[in-house]
Amino acid sequence: MMGVEIVSCLRSDDESVFTVTFENGEILDFTAEEAFEYGLYREGERIDNLESLCTVILAKRMMAFVASYVLFSMKTVNQVKVKLGEYFKKKEQEEAWMVFSESATEEAIRRLKESEYINDEVYALRYVNTALKGKPISKVSLLNDLVYKKGIDKDLAQKTVEEVYAEQETISDSENAYRLLKKKIGNSVVSSEDSYGNKESAKLIRFAMSKGFSYGDVENALQRIREENSI
Repeated sequence: MMGVEIVSCLRSDDESVFTVTFENGEILDFTAEEAFEYGLYREGERIDNLESLCTVILAKRMMAFVASYVLFSMKTVNQVKVKLGEYFKKKEQEEAWMVFSESATEEAIRRLKESEYINDEVYALRYVNTALKGKPISKVSLLNDLVYKKGIDKDLAQKTVEEVYAEQETISDSENAYRLLKKKIGNSVVSSEDSYGNKESAKLIRFAMSKGFSYGDVENALQRIREENSI
């Protein structure tokens, strides 16, 4: 007969914890609910696939651990994986379960996706639309935020940004560079001299380019502001 035999099952005084020893040497603690659901209290019986069973049980525990994290605000797959990585930091007594952590994390992520608690496509779309309604931001900054801060796949981030820009014809890096500089300058007047020959203009160019805008878009924005000043 295949599988792993349950050698012993010891219950805590209040019967909240079942410590189960298997014939392969594994000694694991289960809750009473887990023990009864999967028949782990039956000494002498065999578990067909102990690794698969433990993966499912640990995945459920991990999902409970991140429940409040994913319920109240949308998160990316990467953010949830990072959060799940913190599970054992607060669960030292479950060190024996760490061997199942990688497979359990993937199973928890799969279930959370299936239940639509996490969805990177929806997250990326919401993030881009929200960001564009706020302070002026460049495509480069949006992509960097999605990929390096939120952990979104690069191709998905690029696709999302391009689609949003295509749908909203009034949005462009040129327009956002203009808005950024207008906010930065306020009521000040920008000199009509050559940009690189004027310290004030050069400083503004460096500022906008540090936000991910191209030199061409920044120079066009400055020229637009200069023309407005001359009216």
